[in-house]
Amino acid sequence: MIYHADVIGSMLRPPWLVEARQSMRAGTLDPAEYKAIEDRAVDEALRIQEKAGVDVVTDGEMRRDIFFDQFVSGMDGFSPVQAYTVQFHESGNDANVAMVVEIPFSVTDRIKVRSSPMLDEYLAAKDRTDRPLKITMPSPTLVAAFWNKELSTAAYRDPFELFADAAELLRGWAQELFEAGCPYVQVDAPEFNEVYADERIRAEYIDRGIDPERFKTEGAELLGRLGSVPRPDGAVLGLHVCKGNGTQSYIARGGYEDISREVFRRAEGFDVFLMEYDDERSGSFEPLRHLPDDKVVVLGMVSSKWVDLEDPAELKRRIDEAAQFHPKEQLGLATQCGFASASETAEQRLFTAEAQAGKLKLIADVAHDVWG
Repeated sequence: MIYHADVIGSMLRPPWLVEARQSMRAGTLDPAEYKAIEDRAVDEALRIQEKAGVDVVTDGEMRRDIFFDQFVSGMDGFSPVQAYTVQFHESGNDANVAMVVEIPFSVTDRIKVRSSPMLDEYLAAKDRTDRPLKITMPSPTLVAAFWNKELSTAAYRDPFELFADAAELLRGWAQELFEAGCPYVQVDAPEFNEVYADERIRAEYIDRGIDPERFKTEGAELLGRLGSVPRPDGAVLGLHVCKGNGTQSYIARGGYEDISREVFRRAEGFDVFLMEYDDERSGSFEPLRHLPDDKVVVLGMVSSKWVDLEDPAELKRRIDEAAQFHPKEQLGLATQCGFASASETAEQRLFTAEAQAGKLKLIADVAHDVWG
């Protein structure tokens, strides 16, 4: 199944949802009342996507604090101790740090599954829409975000042992989703794009005790294990890579030549590759020549960081340009990342709800013009 008008995952959180979550955690709002508010936010996210006309929808990740919080919410082995900080750089000026994000949890014990937050999300949303529903999940090596070189070694002498454990646990989660009938599971792996593309990120990994060369080879093999998850005919497994989705900022820069040749080759079991292509930081479309012709490539050419709508004619021109390196019928269109990877409102994101709806409609309109 090919979804030419695709979505990535997260959407802007309504202010009333953010406030309700804070109240629930402070003990001033009953959890059952909060659940009803959360359900309302999911319904609203689904209606926005349906109205825009995209081919597949998500629940907007309304039940998450950040796109990869399933590690902490669904597994044991994490403690509320800061692991490290991530620097986001100002667009157009690598030297300026636009924001610093703290990773507030560290791996301090062997990780093990409690339950699957993604399965709960799917089961709660599947009957709330008649569109195909996508569920997103983190990649195994994204657990590197929680690697604390002082504390994590008490549980794992080698970070790659942690990554291997994560790969097995996440493979189980993906299988549960497909067995429950989920038609589209997307694995988010921004860390691979960042390590392959940007020398500065590789230096950070070395400083944190993670060998970037092993990360690029052994990590890619672990990612590839998810591709072997059994799934029903027509069900889709996608791999999304970007380079940081901060508020009008990013973590890394660089093209796709190495990652297309190395990681995507090892990830042969994936059906779809969703790639960031909204500005010059991602380079050309030429690396798409490394992907087998039967893979679907979703071009993330619509920005989720800036409110200005892209020119439909320019998007169509760039689709034709990409088609020089990969079959046009195997291409799709989406934003470069979600609209709010963390639980952010439009005001916090420096975006607008109107722009979010407009960009989704733009994706649907252009995709349906190009592919029917």
